[in-house]
Amino acid sequence: MTYTARRLADMLDGEVSWLSVRTASALPGPEWVSCAELLNDQLAGGDPTYGWRKALLDDYGREYNIEPPLQVAAMFVLLWYVSVPSMIAGISTALTGVSPDVSPAALAFRKHPTAHYPTEVALLSDKTVSLEEAVIQVDEHTRAFTDSYRPGVKISSHQRRGAVEDELRGAFKVPEEAVHAATAAEAFGIRLDQETRTSCCFFYALPNVTPCGGCPRIKA
Repeated sequence: MTYTARRLADMLDGEVSWLSVRTASALPGPEWVSCAELLNDQLAGGDPTYGWRKALLDDYGREYNIEPPLQVAAMFVLLWYVSVPSMIAGISTALTGVSPDVSPAALAFRKHPTAHYPTEVALLSDKTVSLEEAVIQVDEHTRAFTDSYRPGVKISSHQRRGAVEDELRGAFKVPEEAVHAATAAEAFGIRLDQETRTSCCFFYALPNVTPCGGCPRIKA
């Protein structure tokens, strides 16, 4: 069966209740974030996610009446950014065995106005790629971000790359009829039976907050 980017977008849209997917020939609007532009800025030594992290920190400060730990916002922004290519490629390959182009130039996203996570994704390319190419694109795209991310607090390489694993694992489990999930997971090197997350979001560091389900800090 042949899939176009538009058809894949239609299939992906609504698979996750909080994520909308569309195709677009260019950045849909000024409030949208171009993955390519963000990465180019970061790779050049800039800090394009500073405002994103600060919005989270400001919210946590107001909600908990504290000076919030930097690592919480830093890790959530890392998780949210890598989720864009990971979720798109993961869900699509689980459903169909192929993926939209998820290279930086092919993706843009818009953040939720108050919760700050990516809630809309635009596919800017009409290209579709094989499972094998999707593996390469996700690795190169996410690695470009995780390796150059400097949020002002230490985040280990285990945490950085573990975040990508966790997002992919979650993506493969999203579709109810994920007929290609096992094959896709094997290609991406992901164990579907792993119940504990590889990375930690550090949310537990906020006052009176218990660790998330699957937190690696909780021993089985």
